[in-house]
Amino acid sequence: MEDPAASSAKPSASQSVIPAGQPFVPVITGGDVGAYSLAREFHEAYGVISALVPTSLNRNLKHSAILEAFPAGPMTEEQPVIDALVRVAGRLRGEPRRPLLLLASYDHLVRFAVRHRETLEAAGYTVPYPDEDALDAAALKENFYALCEQYGVPYPKTATYDAGSHIPEAARRFAAGLSLTYPVILKAGDGGAWADIRFEGRRKVHVIGSSDAGGGGAAEVEALLGKASAAGYRGSLIVQEMVPGPDSQLGIATFFRDRTGSTRLVSYGEVIVEDHAPGLEGNARAVLASAHPVIADQGIALMEALDWHGFAMFDTKVDPRTGVAQFLEMNPRLGRNHYYLTAAGANPAPYLVEEYLNLDLKTDLRLDEGRVTTTGPALITTIPLSLVDQYATDAQRQRIREAKRAGRVVRPFSYAADRDLRRELYLRAAELKARRVFRNHPAPRE
Repeated sequence: MEDPAASSAKPSASQSVIPAGQPFVPVITGGDVGAYSLAREFHEAYGVISALVPTSLNRNLKHSAILEAFPAGPMTEEQPVIDALVRVAGRLRGEPRRPLLLLASYDHLVRFAVRHRETLEAAGYTVPYPDEDALDAAALKENFYALCEQYGVPYPKTATYDAGSHIPEAARRFAAGLSLTYPVILKAGDGGAWADIRFEGRRKVHVIGSSDAGGGGAAEVEALLGKASAAGYRGSLIVQEMVPGPDSQLGIATFFRDRTGSTRLVSYGEVIVEDHAPGLEGNARAVLASAHPVIADQGIALMEALDWHGFAMFDTKVDPRTGVAQFLEMNPRLGRNHYYLTAAGANPAPYLVEEYLNLDLKTDLRLDEGRVTTTGPALITTIPLSLVDQYATDAQRQRIREAKRAGRVVRPFSYAADRDLRRELYLRAAELKARRVFRNHPAPRE
């Protein structure tokens, strides 16, 4: 989480950490583990320093030698974000101009970049994302589920409410007429627009009709529809049967498809446990690189149906009643916990550089010409291993032991080339805090 009390002072150009002779600069929006992971991956692959554009200079980024931070303030409104990126480009592009590779850590920032592609490209950026029509087809959940239906990809039973046409009577009829089995979850069809919405009790995902939600059922669905509309949300709201089972049945499937239509990278990670503290739900804290051939085939089919280019990530969950993996959503970017790719031997940085930047880099690093499918085992974690062990299944514990023997247990924030005593102390404090958080907000075990 970003530290709003941290200083947002920017270094002068003369104090720039990024060398003037560096051949390109990754410019990464955000300040979470996903943003730091990207900076680490570019440093591992090419020795370059990245520019990070977070809301504020938080503890994830302080005292780092592999990045330079350019805090931009709140990043929920479109034009201020674009203005900040143009200012950062003016300080980084140099003469002669070097490429700036723009990478977004959140879905709404991908959309901002795509909408303002012309402005950003004029400023010197390369924007490695498809157009907005492709984003709508993939990232708007009602469109994604329609695509799953068309191609026979399993997804949870779902109903969709149009908050843009909300009236109390419509919400009442919708909630009363749901033919879904409780508990259900309620989430935004447009995650980027939901990030701007604030109301009392708002969560990224609402669980309704279970013991921890008070068993509110249809009345609670109706109330949430009204609250979201009153707060200004105008997109679709998704009500969906909740796939039962613990976090260890969740999965993250990541793909890279190039502009010739070839799927170059297929990777799957099993989530072991997520955060369950209010406001942090859905953030995985430990991911085990593995393989799932069925999900791989289904993900490739969806990527081809969309004619998607670049990275994309699918959230999945295996239904314990059937053993079938249900597709939950698609993110049009690398996910927050994508470092499991690198831990499993597939650093995403070269895929981006070789696909989008026309550079003759003096390096022996070359991608395989065919398709790479990672298998693991490799573990990434931002919590103590003892906590990971508590929530892992017996089969996962066995593969974690194999990952340990192979030296593939990785803490994304702990990087040998970015050692600083202050960072090490913060990482230790964060692990202690994780113990308290999980004690107060334990993850369900079934």
